[in-house]
Amino acid sequence: MPATTEADSDRTALDLLLRGFQVSRMLRLTADLGIADRIAPDGHVSVDALAADCKVQPTQLARVLRALAAFDVFSVSSEGTVSHTPRSRLLRTDAPGSLHHAARFWTGPGSWKAWGELDVALAGGVPHEAAWGMSRFAYLRAHPDEARAYHAMMAAFPDDRHAAIAAAYDFSGTRLVCDVGGGDGATLRHILAHLPELRGQVFDQKDVVRAISADGLMNGRIAIAEGSFFDEVPAGADIYMLVRVLHNWSDADCLRILRACRAAMSPGSLLLLGEELLEPDPSSGHPAAYLIDMQMMAMFGVARARTEGEFSALLAASGLALRRVVPTTSSVSIVEAGPV
Repeated sequence: MPATTEADSDRTALDLLLRGFQVSRMLRLTADLGIADRIAPDGHVSVDALAADCKVQPTQLARVLRALAAFDVFSVSSEGTVSHTPRSRLLRTDAPGSLHHAARFWTGPGSWKAWGELDVALAGGVPHEAAWGMSRFAYLRAHPDEARAYHAMMAAFPDDRHAAIAAAYDFSGTRLVCDVGGGDGATLRHILAHLPELRGQVFDQKDVVRAISADGLMNGRIAIAEGSFFDEVPAGADIYMLVRVLHNWSDADCLRILRACRAAMSPGSLLLLGEELLEPDPSSGHPAAYLIDMQMMAMFGVARARTEGEFSALLAASGLALRRVVPTTSSVSIVEAGPV
């Protein structure tokens, strides 16, 4: 057999990248069926038993699992028994940093169809809107199952960004932290757990903040405020936070959000952006960061991930100055800014 050349290796690697959508779709299929949870972490189950549990055809299921096993996701014996590999264990819902919800979300119908229209973005359009005739946020409101899959994925995100932000930044001496677009308040709860005297405020859409439970509000330590961060942000906080918000919006929309925050800030207030910073040179960055950037293109058109320099320019145009960047143990960095 002739020796494998570097060109052969590159061709094989690129060929698998070209067919990556097939692997992603099979992963979603097995996650939708809950296959990983039906196999004990150190056990094994016959394909026939799995198929019976899932009410699908055993021969077809065996073919899917065999294909995934070629990528070290599940192990399939010649006798037709299925067991776990380290990768497939990550698809269990009880795995730390579980990727079960990610497997269901990334190729869910909303994203799947929008990516099919990706070329629309190159002409200035929005792929998701071309695919579905509505904005991404309107789609998620109309498809609560996909919205739940998204929120479940974010809650299980393996970099644990909420805890990482709380651990990386010194919030001591702060009276009130306002999390703008703060969702269910997860970041605030991690921060407040370290400092009993600190108070928090979650500012988001009415339906979002009213869904937070009493326990989620830490028995009154976290207050809620309703509204749109495009219009007005509550005044009176010492620190304002925008965690994983700005990458969802265009530069023009980011300026509206940042200027609303600036209007609410006192001279001594600070603004913290929790964002994954793109390296200007892709060879120095992590591939997942650029895939997030492309997801933003598919979902929102001109929304995007940004470099430190691009965030600095947005802040300067909003009457704010970048003071420093604080790394965390997650993919998210904290960009600290204050009034000019």
